[in-house]
Amino acid sequence: MRVLSLNCSAASYAEGVEKPKLTNDNNVLVKVYYAGICRTDIGIANGTIPAKDGVTLGHEFCGEIVEFVNGKDEMDGWCVGNCVSANPMQFGRSGDLMCGKDCNGAFADYIAVPSKALVGMAKHLLSPLGAFLEPVAAALAPLKFMKEFDGSKVCIFGDNRIAALTWQVCRTMGMKNVELISHLSELHKEYYDCIVETESQHINAYVEALKPCGMLVLKSRSYTPIPIVPNEIAMKEIRIQGARYGDFNVASHILSATASGLQNTLNTDALFGNVYELKDYRAAFAEATAHGSRKIFFRLCVE
Repeated sequence: MRVLSLNCSAASYAEGVEKPKLTNDNNVLVKVYYAGICRTDIGIANGTIPAKDGVTLGHEFCGEIVEFVNGKDEMDGWCVGNCVSANPMQFGRSGDLMCGKDCNGAFADYIAVPSKALVGMAKHLLSPLGAFLEPVAAALAPLKFMKEFDGSKVCIFGDNRIAALTWQVCRTMGMKNVELISHLSELHKEYYDCIVETESQHINAYVEALKPCGMLVLKSRSYTPIPIVPNEIAMKEIRIQGARYGDFNVASHILSATASGLQNTLNTDALFGNVYELKDYRAAFAEATAHGSRKIFFRLCVE
C-alpha cells in the first residue's frame, strides 16, 4: 500500500505499507479512489498545524467499501461495494478526532473509517468530484446562519477558492442576493447585514462594514492569532458566529446533481486543478500552496 504520512513535521511517501487493521472504533475499510489536498494538509506537512507524528495525511476523499471488522458482510446499513466518503471530524471512539491530523487519513490506498462517519454517494461520484464532499459540506455551513438575512445585504468576502465555492453553494441553494467580494475597497461602511469571511486577518474591516446588530460568520480556519478591536463590536452589538459544517448528505446531493449536468449546480471548471499520483506529492503540494490555486487531487485506487 502507498502512503503519504507526517514524519518530523514533513510529508513522507512510502510504498509496501500494510493495509490498516480494522478495530471496533474504525470498523470499515475503504479503498480510496481520489483524495483532495486541503490547506490544513499543507499546514500539517509544514509544521504550522500540530498533528500526530507518523499520521497518514488527508481528510477529503471518496472510495468504495471493501471490508468490515470481523469479516461481516454488512454493518449499520452499509454493504461492501457502497461508494462513500466521510465526515473527517467524526473519527475515534468518541467521534472527536480528525482523520489526517489526529488519526490516519486518506492519502493512502486504503483508510479505516468508523461506520458512523460514513457518507453515501452515487457511483458516478468516484472521481475528483466525490473527493470534494468535505469542502462542499464546509461551504454549506454559513447558510444555517444566513437564512435570517434572506433578502438583506449579505456578502462573502475573500479572494480564494473557499469564498468562490461558498458563493456557488449559496446560489445552488437558492440564495441569489449574496455578493462575492474579493477586495477591501469594495466593502462599504455599515452596509451589510451579514458578512461571511474567508480571510480572518480583515476582521476589523468586516465589523466596520456591518450594520449595527449585524452578523459576522467566521468561515476561515486559521490557526494564527489576529488582533481585534472589541469596542466597535460591542458598540454595534455585532454577533460573531463560527461555521463548521452543513449537512454532508445535502453536499452529496449537490455533487450528484453537478455530475449529472443539471442546471444551477457547481462550476467545477473554475474550482478544480490537476490530478497527481501520490508519489508526485511534492509537485502536488507546491501547486496547491500557490496563492489562488485550484483544488488539487491525488489519484489512488482508480479502476
